[in-house]
Amino acid sequence: MKKKWLSVILATTVISAGLLAGCGSKQESGETNTQNQTQTEDTAKTESALKDGTYKAEAKDFDDKGWKPFVEVEIKDGKIVAVNFDYTNKDGKFKSEDAEYNKKMEEKVKTGPAKYTKELEDSLVEKQDPEAVDTVAGATHSVENFKKLAGKALENAKNGDTSVATIDMAE
Repeated sequence: MKKKWLSVILATTVISAGLLAGCGSKQESGETNTQNQTQTEDTAKTESALKDGTYKAEAKDFDDKGWKPFVEVEIKDGKIVAVNFDYTNKDGKFKSEDAEYNKKMEEKVKTGPAKYTKELEDSLVEKQDPEAVDTVAGATHSVENFKKLAGKALENAKNGDTSVATIDMAE
């Protein structure tokens, strides 16, 4: 009887030790994977860091209403610190300053360029990623333009290319 209990206790001890050793090994491996992942992410961030400067992207052509969207992004210490988004016409006037246009749009969709351009600019500074910028109700098309243009400006910022980037917005 004592031999039987001794065998059971010994078997239980061996199994427990095996399980603990197996769990310990996996935990160390998991910690190593987490460390490797963190190092990889840090390297990716360094490689894709934004270069300080001001970067601009604009539409290649004026739209059917005579406006051309543009985005200017200022980078400082690798971060977006200022954004200017607007539309300009052939006379050099800005859509956000066109009182009549803003009034009509405000009446129809409860927003206008004077309002949504500021919201988009602030959102990009906060989120640091054009794709993370929220859609503004009533300005969906302008949000799409903003994201495309900001993305292109930031692409140039990664390379330190301060030339004005142009995009065919019809694509």
